[in-house]
Parts: sequence; structure tokens; C-alpha cells
Amino acid sequence: MKKNISINLQGIIFHIEEDGYEQLSRYLASIRTYFSNYEGHEEIIADIESRIAEIFSARLNPGKQVISLEDVEYLTARMGNVTDFEVAEPIDEEIPYTGQAAGGAHSTAGAYTTTGPKKLYRDLNHKVVAGVCSGIANYLGIDMVWIRLLFIILVIGIPFSGGITSFGIILYIVLWIAMPPSDALPETTVKKLFRDPEDKKIAGVCAGIAKYFGVDVAVMRILFLVLIFLGGFGILAYIVLWIAVPEAVTLTERMQMQGDPVTLAGIERTLKDNLNMRDTNGHETPLARIILLPIRLISQVFSWLGKSLGPVLAVLITLIRVAAGIILLVVSIGLTIGLFSAFFVSLGVIDESQFVNLGDFPASVLLGGFPRYGLVAGFFVGLIPLLLLIILAVSLLIKRTFMRPIVGWSMFGVWLVALFTMVSSIWIYSNNFRRSGEVVTTQTIPATSYNTLVLDAYDTNLSYDRVYIDVQEHSGNEVEIIQRAEAKGKTEAEAQENARMVTYQVLQKDSVLRFDNTYEFKEGAVFRDQDLNIELRLPKNKPLRLTREFTYLLPTATFEEDYSRDKIVRNTWQVKGDMLECLTCAADTLDTEDEYNFDGEANFEGDDDVNLDISRGSVKISGAVLLDDDKYSSNSRSLNYTDFNSIVIGGPYHVQLRQGNNYSVRVRGERDELKRMEINKRGNELRITYDEESINLFNDREPILLQITAPDISKIDLSGAIRADISRITGDDLKISFSGAIRSNTSVNVRDLRVEISGASISKFAGRAERFELDATGASGIDAQGLKANTVDVDLTGASVAEVYAANTLRADASGASKITYSGNPKNTVIDSSGPSSVKRR
Repeated sequence: MKKNISINLQGIIFHIEEDGYEQLSRYLASIRTYFSNYEGHEEIIADIESRIAEIFSARLNPGKQVISLEDVEYLTARMGNVTDFEVAEPIDEEIPYTGQAAGGAHSTAGAYTTTGPKKLYRDLNHKVVAGVCSGIANYLGIDMVWIRLLFIILVIGIPFSGGITSFGIILYIVLWIAMPPSDALPETTVKKLFRDPEDKKIAGVCAGIAKYFGVDVAVMRILFLVLIFLGGFGILAYIVLWIAVPEAVTLTERMQMQGDPVTLAGIERTLKDNLNMRDTNGHETPLARIILLPIRLISQVFSWLGKSLGPVLAVLITLIRVAAGIILLVVSIGLTIGLFSAFFVSLGVIDESQFVNLGDFPASVLLGGFPRYGLVAGFFVGLIPLLLLIILAVSLLIKRTFMRPIVGWSMFGVWLVALFTMVSSIWIYSNNFRRSGEVVTTQTIPATSYNTLVLDAYDTNLSYDRVYIDVQEHSGNEVEIIQRAEAKGKTEAEAQENARMVTYQVLQKDSVLRFDNTYEFKEGAVFRDQDLNIELRLPKNKPLRLTREFTYLLPTATFEEDYSRDKIVRNTWQVKGDMLECLTCAADTLDTEDEYNFDGEANFEGDDDVNLDISRGSVKISGAVLLDDDKYSSNSRSLNYTDFNSIVIGGPYHVQLRQGNNYSVRVRGERDELKRMEINKRGNELRITYDEESINLFNDREPILLQITAPDISKIDLSGAIRADISRITGDDLKISFSGAIRSNTSVNVRDLRVEISGASISKFAGRAERFELDATGASGIDAQGLKANTVDVDLTGASVAEVYAANTLRADASGASKITYSGNPKNTVIDSSGPSSVKRR
């Protein structure tokens, strides 16, 4: 039994054995005697005692609560003695590594030397969340600030994804589970980044960075001043570093800032190098004081706010932590319940009627034929991350983790096995989609006894697929409905059998034909990428009326013009070729500019209505791109230009192109704006540009309207911020090029149409073309559903979206993050997509 004595080192109480106390007293006495001749020796002694308290705290653990003689000897070996200063070049001996045993148990009394490889621990003495970053930094021998910045980058996703990512969070959680904790890691002598309070102008950021990288502080200050004038980034960077980088307050931190070892010899050497001395020739000039006065005032305000709002921010951080834990817990538990429900439905344990669809498809259809072991593996692939999220949420609430590393590693191993099993089962399941098969059925409905046929639709309340109907003229008196069902299978015969597992109804009641808006699956059907195409063959010259519900089943290219839905419903139609021709629209004068367009969305003041969904590959453009006529200036001027068939326009114009019998070039705009126009004609090319002499910060210029008419137009080239309304252009070949922020509405009837688009253009095309070639790059949106083309060749790169209509042949190539959606029934298709791009049938 030994006598214990309580001592106080910088506010921390330690219990020390009597023999250790005696040696520690002699050690401290020698230190006080030696440093008593230095100015500010009280502060030096206080810093040394703080350092001793850090070392003693690292030696204690739940199984060892008393400082022994061995601990004092360890201290003197690590810090050194004042007698060591007589050595001209002191050598810092490597102190044996003291840590904890594998499995996370704290070290017992005394040090031990590792004979095996260096081990990776979480550093509990310098942790912010769990000590992962500080532990990795200790293992690599670098400043922990850089590891923390690396994890911040992984979480924020800059510059990789431009948004919050889960990779950094998942990686941190995995390391949290895998790395055992330790509060006895050895201190490293690596240089650390601090703010330097001794040489500061505002907060010491530049001086601290200069000492860390060993450069002149003036260079860093000039660099930050340059960054301030380059978009103000220097101010933001300075404030962020001011908040993130700690200030070197103690002697220990000031030594670490310069990379000096925190030993008595290092302290003595630092003091001799005038650590606390200022350069007497380093006085600021009056001009520098005047320039820095506003910044210093701002720094005082920030310092006052920091001191005043510190308690409030502490409470706010606590509230954020608790709120994040609660939200994460609720979300993870909800997802877990949903995962269990989906799993039991897939196994048939829960009645499917309680969960009508699993996604868009019925669960029994979507998962039919999928291996049971694959379902179980997929369940664990989703369950284990959700359990980790629940553990993380609880850890945020109670401010500590309670999972042992062996449990975390076991869960990770199970997750890897489940993931491999799920991927294998998916590969096996994919064999069910190797071959394609088609089944064609024909239904005939008499129509001779009815003067007018009414085409209606029935809503089946199913959302997994929508049927689109292509109309076709034929010379018979009956209505023929041709259904082409396609599906996949291991063999062609199996694919055809899967195609027969879909059913589609068309019912007749007097003169009304009612079509289902989608197909349904027969009992026992399994999902094999079924698709159904409907061709409606109507008698020639038979009057037709369409209900609003039926119009949703028709592609927009079915109509020659972009009629409003209301106008379609209240008029009479007949089939002409593969389109519907209006019989009574000429006498229908009810349409107004504010009437709802074909997509059921209002058009106000001529603004174009754009609905762009890149993730689904959908782009809807409706309404006019030009303003109402009274929105443009009444000042107009006619220009005498003729004999051109090529039009090149660049600038902030609104353009109206027409094909007529005569040449006409008319401009409308304010006088000052018209003076900036540059118009010239070279051969058969009319070129209009804009002279941007000054920068308009508020962009309040009045728009300039160009109204151009020509008998023959073969080339249109638009660049800049242009709004263009191009009316029906007829001819053999037409080449259109859009570059920049173009908003256009184009209607054509040509043989060959070639379109090149780059930039952030939004374009709509309607009419007819024998061949349609589209090449788009950038972030373009192209709505070409209303352009009925026999052959379509579309190539998208970047993040573009296009919807096209192909009657016979389609070649589609999508790369980057582009989406192509096509309608029609092309018999010949060549489809290529890479990365996250996709090409799909509507």
C-alpha cells in the first residue's frame, strides 16, 4: 500500500503516489529555477504545467486512476531535463509508442512498446465527432486539419458532384466502426496550422499560413488582397479560415505552429529564438494604418459578436445535433418499415392487395421469377445501412457510440456477402430478357351504320405504362384495331408467351369506341419488359369526334397543327394518311391568345411555357416565344434586301421568320438600339449582328423585333440570346443552327431537315420531314414530338433532352447525361447510350 497525494496542475486534479510526487516536485523546481530569468516566466511555467497535465491525462484510464513513479519517469524522458540544454545539438529521442490493446480496451499502467506494425486508432483526445480524422492524422504524422478538410470535401462533393454526397458520411461511419478508440496516442511533432496572434493584422490567418509553409507573411497578405479583388473570394476564404483554424494561444501551440518538439529543450530553443519578440523595424506606415483601420474595426465587431453569441451558438449547435438525430432516426425507421413491408410482399407473406403496386408495377408481376435467395440478399443489402443510420442517429442524441468494432465488422462482412449474392441473382435473372418476341392480334368493328364515330378512352387507374395510338387511313368500311404486343424471354417462344400475358380492351357502344388508356396483366403474368403498340385504321372520309380523354392517347404529331385541346374536342375530324385533318376548324373562331394550349397549360403574355425533366427525359414546350405585338416598339424601319436564302443572326433579338412570295426585312425597336444593328448581305446570305458598345448592368433594354420574309429559305443560323418564331418552311433541304440561349418555335414541311444545337437552347419543332437529323450538345431541350419524320437520326451529348417521332427508322446516340425519348413505331432502330444516358420509347 502506497500513500497518494492530490495535486493541481492548471485546474486539473491528479492523484499521485508519494515517490512520484517527490520526483515531480524536484523536476518542476528545476524548471522554475531555470526559466526564472526569462521575461514572462510565469506564462512559460503555466504552459509547461499544462503540457504535463496533458501527458498525465493520457496515462490515465478507467483501470488506472493514480499517477505512479513510472509515469513521472516517462514524463521526464519525454519532456527532457534542464541539464540537457548543455548539449550543443540536442537529439529528440523517439519515445516508445503507448496505446491500447486490440479490441479497443484502454492501456494499463505503464508503457509498452509495439513490436509489430503501427496500428490505426481513433484519437479520443483530439476528437470533434469520433476522433477518426485525428486518429488518421496521428497515424500518418500530418496535421489533422488536412484530414478534416478532405472529409468535408467528400461530404460536400466539391468539385466532383456540386452537391451533398453520401460517400464521405458512409466512409466516416465505416471507419468509426472499424477503428478502435484510444486516449493514449503519442503526440506528434508535425508542424500544425494555427493563427498567429503575435504577428497578426486582423486575425493572424496570413501569418499562421506563412509560418506553416515557411514563406514571407507579406506574400500571403498580397495573395489574399488579390483574391479579394477577384470576385471577393479572398474575404470568404479568410473568414472560413478564421473560423476553422484555431489561434496559437499557449506556448505549446506556438511551438507546434513552427514544428518544434514540445520538450524543455524545444521550449528553451524557441525562447532563445525570440518567440515573443517583435521586429523593432516592423512598424506600420501611416498609409497602412489608414487602409487597415476599417478592416480592424470589422474584426473587432466579429470578435465582439463571437464572444456575445458564443453561448447562443453552443445552444444552437446542440439543437441542430438533436434535431438531426431525431430526423435521421425517424427517416431511417420509416425506411426500415417500408423495406420490411416490401420484403414480405415480395415473399407473399403479406397480401398484395394491401400494397397495390411495388413502384409502378404490381409486386407479383415485377418480382415474378426472381430468385428467392436474391430477394433475401437484397433485403440485407438495404437493411444493414439503415441499421447503421439508426445507430448514427442514436449516437447523435446521446453523444456517444455504443457499437463494438467486432459488431460493425461483422455487419460489413454480411453486407458484402449479401451484395455479391444479390448481384449474382440479378445476373441470372437477366437471362429472362435475352430474346424478343411479338404477337399481333386484329380486332374489327363495323362502322358503316354510323354517320360519325366517337373515339373515347377509359382510365384503368394503372400508371405503369400508357398506350399511344397511331392512326392510319384505309379504304374499308370497318374500323381495324391492330395490337402488337412485344416482350422478352429466354427464347423467342417464351417471349411470345410473355407477350400474350398482357390484355387490352376496346369496347363498342353504338357509335362510341372506348379504348383503355393502358394494358393490363393477366393472372400469373411476370414482368418481361412488355410493350403494346396500337394501330387504329379508320375508314377514309368517316367523320370523327374525339373526347378529351382520347386526345391523351394520341401523339402530338397526329395533328397537322398545334391545336389546343379544347379546339380538338369541339370540332370534327377525319383521317388523312397517318394524320387527322380538321373539317370544321376553319369556322371555329373561339381560340384566343390566352386559351389553354394543347398541354392544358395557360399562356400568359406570349411567354413560352417550358417543362424540362432531365431525369425522366421529358421536355414539354408550349405557347409562343415572342411577346404580344404591343410589347414591341412602334418605331419601325423597312430594309431593302432581296435575293437571299440564307439567314445568319447574332445578338439579343426577337426574330419572326416567314416564307412568302416576296422579300421583306422589317425591324422594330428604339432608335438608339437600331443604331447598334449591323446588317449586310454577302452573296445569298443575309447577316444581322449587334454592336455591344457598352455593358448594360440592369439589362433593361427594349427588345428588337426582326420580321423577315423570303420565298426560299435553306439555311437559318441563330446565335446569342434570341427568341425565334419560325413559321412553316417548305422546300427540299433546310439546315438550322442554334448556338447560345435560344428559345425557338419552328414549323416546317421539308424533305431533309438538319438541326445543330449547342448551349442552353430550348427548341420546339413541328410539321413533317422525310429525314430529320439532330445533333445537340450542352444542356439543350428539344421537343420534336410534333415533327413527324420517316427517318430520324439524333445524337445528343452533355446534359441534353430530346423527344422525337420516328415513323420508320431511328438511330439514336446519347452520351454524357442525355435522355432521348421517341414515339412512333420505327421498324429499324439503332440505339446507343453510355454512362447515365438513356434512350427509351415513350
